[in-house]
Amino acid sequence: MNQQVIPSPHRHVRLVRLLSDLAMIEEDWPHKDFADRLGQMLNFADSIVLADAHKVKPERGFIAVTDSCDDLKQAVLHIKSKLVSGIIQSCDPASERPKVRWPVVVADDPELKFDRFHRFYLSLQREQDLALRAVRSSGREALAGCTPQLKKLAVLDRVLEDTLWDHTARFLATVPRLLERRFDYLRAQGQSGWLDLFRKDIQSLLLAELDLRLQPVLGLVEALEREVTPKS
Repeated sequence: MNQQVIPSPHRHVRLVRLLSDLAMIEEDWPHKDFADRLGQMLNFADSIVLADAHKVKPERGFIAVTDSCDDLKQAVLHIKSKLVSGIIQSCDPASERPKVRWPVVVADDPELKFDRFHRFYLSLQREQDLALRAVRSSGREALAGCTPQLKKLAVLDRVLEDTLWDHTARFLATVPRLLERRFDYLRAQGQSGWLDLFRKDIQSLLLAELDLRLQPVLGLVEALEREVTPKS
């Protein structure tokens, strides 16, 4: 069965759209443009490499060691499923053995502060980052062993990751800080079930953030799949 791991166009803006829907950011939020472009950068690099492919001289002595994208696709599907499951379990107070446990709090506790939820969110952000950096590195290895053109793309992806690392980290670091506004707003409203609503907001944001973080990896899968799929 051919499982699809390639996202639909513009799926990468889901996180920004959700932040807007929850009234956590304004239209002139300074990080908005960067977030909108982040998921497109790998595809842009991919296009440059492929458009220039006919100019690349065959690499002397190059030996292809990758002739299928199945292993990489399965690895991406596995890590995506694992991270999604981890987010859902961690955001479920009734979950028995989550890797990161939802804070045990009481909604009407006058001493309740955002700090515990901040630490919770940061823990799941770190888990996403470590897992996806590893699978992205594996993706580059797969590309580098396929064709000289994809080897060039793998090198470029490494440069992009290194170059954008600080910018991406700063952007994603704003999300838990923005969550504090949502926490303060819902708590001030004092409606029944506000904490449960906040928990669902956190889960939605974590899943949307995972969606964004996956974009470069999915771009590598797409490039490899296009190269090894027989042309009809």
